[in-house]
Amino acid sequence: MEKQIKRAKEIVSRPSGQKKVKFVQEKGGKVSLNEELIEKNKQLLGIKGYFTNLKEEEVSNSMVIERYHELYRVEQAFRISKNDLEMRPIFHFKEEPIKLHILICFISLALSKHIELQTGISIKKFVYEAKRVTDARLFNKITQKEYRMRKSLSQAMKDYLRKLNLSH
Repeated sequence: MEKQIKRAKEIVSRPSGQKKVKFVQEKGGKVSLNEELIEKNKQLLGIKGYFTNLKEEEVSNSMVIERYHELYRVEQAFRISKNDLEMRPIFHFKEEPIKLHILICFISLALSKHIELQTGISIKKFVYEAKRVTDARLFNKITQKEYRMRKSLSQAMKDYLRKLNLSH
């Protein structure tokens, strides 16, 4: 705020080539400091407001503030989905594909959070370990038989599957 006031004073002292600045007002071609706005801003320093469309009867003020402070978890989830799950925005033009894309993203985020909570590791580490698991199915057209080749699991992956109550 101090920088903004300083900048406004500089503009008032030499008004030529004036830009629109927060604390400068122009009345009748005369440029001056907006002292009322400066005073109002000084009084509001340190005050934070929260906006919601919920009624006070439905949710208390403390609940709104508490939920707002939890917003970082949503931001963290978006970072996870963008980086670790390699999700990217997809441009759809109809409502149904948009909803389906959001659903898929939400389900993958929920699954990744479940994996993190159950295994105690990040989803990035889990995905890295899971990509090392390889299975191959070969089909012999002459004998009409299918052969399966499976790489043995690492001890870490076995531990993760056990914690998730899954088998391989």
